[in-house]
Amino acid sequence: MTARTTALGAGAAVTTFLLAGAATIELLGGGEAPAVGIIGVFVAVIAGLLAGGIVSVYADRLSRTASSVLVAYATFGVAFVAIAGMSYVNVPYVDDVFTFPVRIGVSIVVAVVVALLASRRKSGEGTGTA
Repeated sequence: MTARTTALGAGAAVTTFLLAGAATIELLGGGEAPAVGIIGVFVAVIAGLLAGGIVSVYADRLSRTASSVLVAYATFGVAFVAIAGMSYVNVPYVDDVFTFPVRIGVSIVVAVVVALLASRRKSGEGTGTA
């Protein structure tokens, strides 16, 4: 395991945690009872840990395209949490600028840009050019 596979595993775990938690809470009734949130977090933690472990082990064996998709997936969750973190610590105007749809959109754009840059870097490794 390299630092890259560990970082991809952590990013994939974060993204899976967010998606699995949101999906579980929505499927169980959207938070009508406190138990729904607890179950959602439990399912999210289990799914995130499994995804992070699997990605950490197998990330180096992926093709270039699959690796780029994995980088985008991992980056999405990290970008979303970073924006939410700025809101949590009360960075001025973050709540006004980064509404929920904007957070999703910005996270997707960041994920695509990072994946394209990683793909470009990886394709340049074998040719001796950067």
